[in-house]
Amino acid sequence: MEGKSDLIKIMVPAVGGQGGGVLTEWLVQAFFLEDYDVQGISLPGLSQRGGSTVYYLEAHPKPESEDKQIIFAQFPVPGEVDVIISQEFLELGRALQLGYGSDRTTIVTSTHRIYSTLEKLPIGSGIYSDENLRKIATAFSSKLIELNALQLAKDNGMDDLAVNAILFGALAASGRLPLSKESFISSIEKVGVAVKTNLRGFEVGWNSVSSSKDTGKKPVVWETFVRTRADRFEEYEREVYLGKVSRIETEFPGQLREILAESLSRLIDYQDAEYADRYIDDVREVFALDESMKGNLKLTEHFARNLALLMSYEDGIRVAELKIRSDRFKRIKEEMRLRDDQVFKVIDYLKPDAEEIYGLLPNVVVAPFVRIVESSLFKKIWRRKRPVTFAQTPTTTSFSGFLRLWLLTKIKFMRPGSYRFKKERALMDKYKESTLYYAGLDYKLGCLVAGSGAMIKGYGKVRRRTIKAFYRFIDNIIFPLSEFERDKRKNYDITLEVGEEALKLVSGESVEGIDKAEKLAREIMEQRAA
Repeated sequence: MEGKSDLIKIMVPAVGGQGGGVLTEWLVQAFFLEDYDVQGISLPGLSQRGGSTVYYLEAHPKPESEDKQIIFAQFPVPGEVDVIISQEFLELGRALQLGYGSDRTTIVTSTHRIYSTLEKLPIGSGIYSDENLRKIATAFSSKLIELNALQLAKDNGMDDLAVNAILFGALAASGRLPLSKESFISSIEKVGVAVKTNLRGFEVGWNSVSSSKDTGKKPVVWETFVRTRADRFEEYEREVYLGKVSRIETEFPGQLREILAESLSRLIDYQDAEYADRYIDDVREVFALDESMKGNLKLTEHFARNLALLMSYEDGIRVAELKIRSDRFKRIKEEMRLRDDQVFKVIDYLKPDAEEIYGLLPNVVVAPFVRIVESSLFKKIWRRKRPVTFAQTPTTTSFSGFLRLWLLTKIKFMRPGSYRFKKERALMDKYKESTLYYAGLDYKLGCLVAGSGAMIKGYGKVRRRTIKAFYRFIDNIIFPLSEFERDKRKNYDITLEVGEEALKLVSGESVEGIDKAEKLAREIMEQRAA
């Protein structure tokens, strides 16, 4: 714990609407309790719109002479911040990019992510690497304290806003500030916001950092990770899930277990236990190849993660399930800060197109109809280019609106025989076969193909476009280049280079990037042929 001799500068890069102002007020009160002069300010940002915002605080022991006055700065100075408390990992990255971290800075951060708009826009993965953020934070700090405060909050039955109290407890346990634990606790009580919950959160953060300091390791969270997911189910499904998790613990290495446990939870909820078994069977095939090639398991990691997402595609049944879940209404109520005696209405604006609707029907009925619709003769007769859509606005909180969606969820048992499922299953098989085939040629090439599954995302028309982009990526880029290199060069450097560039084009320019990627592949082939 530092002495009371110097000015203390604390920066809180935050996400608007997540309670950064309350966290700053706790700090101000804690310093007041220990006889400090202190100033906390909010810098301009998007505090009311969920965007980036910054709070800044300076504190100094009260001068011995009343003639001396401390003049606090209105803005932080790069390189001179003592403590950075970050609610979210990328917000920490922003602060460090602006130069606020240095070898004098202690960083306390949550590692959970709230993805930025720029990360969500690309059709492939545009998510900034957590590992890169961690390296930067380590390089530009004297001490890095990291914990997934959002997960800790959920594991302990608290909402998202408890993240602030957990970080506050972690800061207190770090010993970086010359304040007692009692002052931290009293400041929460004095501010008076959700005192009981925030005191619990404070203790969670304190204990997490204290236990890490005692053991020199991060707390083991595997059991909590599994239990949190198991608790989503009713008793029978919970036991089924835990039984499957126990099997993956014996069959798969630790590096894969979290991905598999999360995927099993997702797929049992999405369809049933048998569907989850099919997922494990597919992953097992890729894992066996990975082991035989003595790879680093990146192949299986990519495949397991992307296959789970492909298998839980959002059809009308899934959308209906998500719309009527009780935790959705609870979340809306909390976000709107409604009292128990207030009544609220939820209206959902849905606009499914024809394919999304008939995709739910049995394949044996729909497939012949689709063949007619997609024939050249029918297209000459039916010249409409815009898709046929069916706009609906059910009031989900009403009996009739809720009933419509609830009845839709009850046809889940029909999903495996539906037209949409047959198409999606063909895609999954193509993905698995391509991963196995190209990994057999070259491990790095297999990892590239396994990773390309991430380009398939979205709902409705967007998903159909990304599926087409995936097929074109495999058939028109990876296949011809790899065949050429197998016959002419016996290694796959060109395929890897062009494939990686193609993924960047698709990710950076949405699905239109596949046109440029195919053109690039053709030009390479023509140059090599010449």
